[in-house]
Amino acid sequence: MSRDKLKYLPLLLCLSMPLAAQEVDAENPATGGDALLYALAWKQTAAEFQALYYQGFNIARMQVEDALARRQAGDKPLAVVTDVDDTVLHALAYWGHLVRRHMDFFDDAIWDRWVEANQFTPTPGAVEFLQFCRDNNVEVFYVTSRDQGEQTQALALNNLRSAGFPYVDEAHVTVLRDSSNKEPRQDELMAQYQVVTFLGDNLNDFRRKYYLRGDIDGRIAAMEQDRDMFGRQYVLFPNPTDGHWLAAIFGESEPPASEENREILREAASRRVWDDALENARAAYYEGRFAEALAIWRPLAEQGNARAQNNLGILYRNGEGVVQDYNLAREWLLRAAEQGWGRAQFSLGMMYDFGQGVAQNPREAIRWYERAAEQDDADAAFNLGGLYADGRGVPQDYAQAAQWYGRAAALGHANAQNVLGQMYASGAGVARNLVEAERLFRLAAEQDHSEARANLERYFPARH
Repeated sequence: MSRDKLKYLPLLLCLSMPLAAQEVDAENPATGGDALLYALAWKQTAAEFQALYYQGFNIARMQVEDALARRQAGDKPLAVVTDVDDTVLHALAYWGHLVRRHMDFFDDAIWDRWVEANQFTPTPGAVEFLQFCRDNNVEVFYVTSRDQGEQTQALALNNLRSAGFPYVDEAHVTVLRDSSNKEPRQDELMAQYQVVTFLGDNLNDFRRKYYLRGDIDGRIAAMEQDRDMFGRQYVLFPNPTDGHWLAAIFGESEPPASEENREILREAASRRVWDDALENARAAYYEGRFAEALAIWRPLAEQGNARAQNNLGILYRNGEGVVQDYNLAREWLLRAAEQGWGRAQFSLGMMYDFGQGVAQNPREAIRWYERAAEQDDADAAFNLGGLYADGRGVPQDYAQAAQWYGRAAALGHANAQNVLGQMYASGAGVARNLVEAERLFRLAAEQDHSEARANLERYFPARH
């Protein structure tokens, strides 16, 4: 087949030098996500989350059984004091509602509607444990902080009764509308009863001293002072989505949704952070701070780190933060390539392909491209396709070109998908196949490849 029949193939465009930023580390910066997603995915799906509730109620039952066995005539009556929300009642559907609407902080108005809708479910093991208490004459007292106006108490009673819990009456259910301080009510109960155990999903469900605003370390220190209480008198259930632990971070328990608060949350989530030198250098590079990236990469490259050697070679090749020096570029890229670093092998292939600091040598380019392509480097496979299609360094071979383009296309290379689509449309190097051509054009077009979109119009005008 003559070269003229393939003159429309954009081979030279496809072989042009990729942007340097695309070569350094060959990956894109991470993007942020919804602050609730990991926590809610865990609460909604993890068997471990449910197991922790069973574990907590099993521990509570052992404490009650032990108290029953030790009980003597004249002792105070036994009781259990429990929080309500996220301790014995789950609101998973409420949180799912927020996530579906791309909300990432607690919303009071929606919560109030949720409470009234009465779609809570009992937490795993809660009904069985509380009924065990009832069957053994151990009273259960519910103490919760809620405020849905004048109907707050009635709504709480309705929520608990719907779940099938015992002791749901005015005497056993305390709803605090104006305070989150449960300690006064707890002290009243401890004066009248032997409280076997306290149940909660938040340290503040046990004692008020844990309600520390804007003091993460102070709250942790207060917990450490009571470390012997957990699993003995205090049984704590998991709740990563809300609670007074947030007050230690934000200064309030229900912070509003804002970019400022999202950044505060990000800082809290990275209190302990791996100081990854390579990642720091990569971030500096993408932000144009080349000298800073160079200062990190150079010592690592000298220590033999292939990734740093590759990136140092790119800096010298492009003259970023250093005087452009193709010899030093080739030296550093060669060190990385000989350690098997695929992007360095590709970059060496580019230098020989285009004669950058070396005599142009298509055969040497092919050698390095092939080594990179064997590691699924899509750019290398694509450039190999171009060399075979052009007959540079090898006999012109459209079938071989199609194979390399096919490998790059399978790896998601939009240019390769477009070029291979043209080959299938014309029957160059492959059997003519318009169905395959259209499929490839579509794949490239989905990556905003303008020429692929034009080819869809050109070859399939009736459908586009």
